[in-house]
Formats: sequence, C-alpha cells, structure tokens
Amino acid sequence: MKWDAEKYDATKAPQIDAGKELITMAKVRDTDSILDIGCGTGKLTVELAGLATKGTIIGIDPSEEMLEKARTVSEKVKNISLIQIPVQSINFTERFDLAFSNSALQWVKEQQQVMELIYRSLKHGGRIAFQLPADNFCKEFFNYTKNSIDALHYGKFFTDWKSPWYFPTDEEYKDKLKVAGFKNINVFYKDYRLVFESINEVLDWWTSAGLRPYLSVLPEKEQECFKNAFAISFESNRTDKGIEFDFRRLFAFAEKR
Repeated sequence: MKWDAEKYDATKAPQIDAGKELITMAKVRDTDSILDIGCGTGKLTVELAGLATKGTIIGIDPSEEMLEKARTVSEKVKNISLIQIPVQSINFTERFDLAFSNSALQWVKEQQQVMELIYRSLKHGGRIAFQLPADNFCKEFFNYTKNSIDALHYGKFFTDWKSPWYFPTDEEYKDKLKVAGFKNINVFYKDYRLVFESINEVLDWWTSAGLRPYLSVLPEKEQECFKNAFAISFESNRTDKGIEFDFRRLFAFAEKR
C-alpha cells in the first residue's frame, strides 16, 4: 500500500500533537542513541535529533514515499540516518538508549516478535516510548465505515478484506512487554477530543491514513462514493465548535534491565 506523503503532511495531524507529548514523556537525553520506529515524514525525528544533540537517531519506515519526504525534512540535520526497512526486519543488538514510536506500531500484526526485536536492540538500561491508537479508539470510525459499506452495498469488495491493524488494550500490551523481558512497565490510555472545522478537513485526515486500507480494495469511482458516504456521517458530530469526536490513544513506557 503506497502512501501519499505530501497529503499526510498537509492535513491537520492530531497524531503529531500526541507525538510531541510522547517526546516530552520520553525524557530524551542529549546523548541518547534513538531508534525512531515508523518515522514517517520525519517531523518528529527532527525534534528528537534537536534534543539528542550529542546522540544519533536512526529513523526506519517501510514506505519509500514517506522516507523521501523525511530525507527532505532532515537533510540539514547531521545526526539523523534513515533506513527503508519494516520494524519486523530490524537486526540491531544493544545499540539504542531509546526506542521511540509514534502512531506507527498499529500497522504491525507481529507484535510479540517485534517487541523482542526491539528489546534486543536496546542497551541495558534502555527504554521505550510508544504511542498508538488503543482498542476501539474511535467508535465513529468503525461505525461509519461499516455503515457506508452497508448503505452502498459494497460488501462484495470486502469479502476477503482483513484488518491490517493491531489495536491493543492496556492489559494486553503490558503482557506482551512483560513476555519480551521489559521491566518498569507503564501502559495507559489518554483520551483526546478532536475538533475539525469542516467535513473536508475530517475527510482529508482520515484518507491520509485510516481509510487507506478500505479505499485500496475499491475501484476509483467507488472510492469517491465511499469517501462521501463516510464523510457525511460526521455531520451528526457537528457542534458549535466544529465537528467533534473522541480518540483514545495508548501510551507505553518500559525499560530493559
């Protein structure tokens, strides 16, 4: 599935705000060696590099489209290296002080395997700081995609469709980290109230990431019908502030001892 890096960067991106919170919580040190997992277009990678001024940051992402944008964003930052590789294929041993991932690990089904690879990549005393959508993170997203498929009679396109995501509960994620060997585990939810000015803004955000797996199985004409049906559903979320809905994220912190 190809990504539109320009569209992703151009849309209002609440995940970036959550990522900045994650950076603050991660307590980045100036000497940290950091693995940025799913670095995307590199915005947060550059922020990490600005904090770890005496350290190094390796950003990884499986998408060439995203990394092309990240290379442009980070071209003047000397302590960043970018590698096109999925996290399932990393092969580092005791190299990093911090493994950081913002709104990316939900795309990884092989969670236990990846937890163990990340654990191996960390130095003793190394730590993780992850953020990803939690289980049932947004009821509107699931309801409105299902309702749009039903209303348009598009079920035939989704007969063999499987969700590409992993959305964990807090207890489930704690267990996986524990099995991988992590200690001092802290996993919790944080709820956000998202507000968009218009239906178009809502649609731009969802089509930049969340809707992509649905659209990928639809012919072009049907894609437009589906997007319109999905977007118009959010009119029921309109308030005097704009179009509002809740979004639950999961934050995870732990250490290698």
